[in-house]
Amino acid sequence: MRVKITNSRPAPRTVRDFLSRAVRGLGGVVPVQRRELPYWQERGWNLNGNTYTGTYQTRYSAFWGEIRQHSPNDIEFLLYAPSDQIQSCDHWACFQPQGNEWYLVHMGRVPKDVSSGIITIERLITEAYES
Repeated sequence: MRVKITNSRPAPRTVRDFLSRAVRGLGGVVPVQRRELPYWQERGWNLNGNTYTGTYQTRYSAFWGEIRQHSPNDIEFLLYAPSDQIQSCDHWACFQPQGNEWYLVHMGRVPKDVSSGIITIERLITEAYES
């Protein structure tokens, strides 16, 4: 059997409405609010004055950290007692000893905020363990 289409026209409005409700469901569209919690809070960091304390967490390990925010553009990220994996990774030159096993983490690109800095250091730790 051969079918030949001689013309096409839009489906009637009642059919289009029925199909759109079937696809979306009877309730229509429900907006979902995005969580407004900053990453540092999600990860359990605490803020006291201008100093954050908490842990840089990865699936491989967690490290105690401290972050000092002197101004919006002047933030210091510190990590306590980096592991052998971190000390043997390519980024080890970015760690500057501060005494008592604390290391200041120097970043080529200054993070725009505390949360993005934590994410950057957690990514660095992950890379150290995966290399």
